[in-house]
Amino acid sequence: MTEVIIKNKNLLSTLDSFVDDFFSIEGYDDQKYRTSSSSKALENPEYFCDREYLDYQLSIGNKHTGFPEEHMAQPINTMVQQDSRFEQYKNRVKHEFASEIGAHTSALLNYYPPGGFVGWHTNWNANCYQVLFTWSRTGDGYFRYWDLEKKEIVHIPDVPGWHCRHFYFGRMDEPEHHCWHAAYAGCDRITLAYKFVNHAKAHPQDAMAVEMRNQLIEEVETE
Repeated sequence: MTEVIIKNKNLLSTLDSFVDDFFSIEGYDDQKYRTSSSSKALENPEYFCDREYLDYQLSIGNKHTGFPEEHMAQPINTMVQQDSRFEQYKNRVKHEFASEIGAHTSALLNYYPPGGFVGWHTNWNANCYQVLFTWSRTGDGYFRYWDLEKKEIVHIPDVPGWHCRHFYFGRMDEPEHHCWHAAYAGCDRITLAYKFVNHAKAHPQDAMAVEMRNQLIEEVETE
């Protein structure tokens, strides 16, 4: 897991426009748009970002699907299905921006209202190199991942505004590259994730995916 400082002013301006555009749509926070996995997800969301739930997921082995089985969020895809006003926003952020930054596809475009979260999961069902951009209104939230070598949770507090990180999601049969992670939003939070697809570490496409990912990171870090 690698944290990246966003220095590119043009990129930051574009990302800021995504925030402004989203919150300018009246009713963006209507609870009808929210998806949740269970009543417990609403009652005690941080449980699914804590050690006990991680230990449970680790204990079930390959029965874990890769998807986040516990969550509460507002996926923009779901919002579009209920309200066409979000269609233009989805196309701009998921498709046009992905093309602009050289990504294969958009993996995620979610708004997390206060109390939103995504529980421990691996994404081993959709392995790839991934770059995430996350915006937080006040910094009240966090990202966590499981350090495979140290066997401990790494807790990364959110910061107000944008931050960026990248990592590789290994397949189920690549245990040395499994990336268990979770996130919690104590305030408004938006996450954009983009994929650089490689199929597997040993696949010939791997070098190309790494090169394209690295080109984006270089752009992100260039003032």
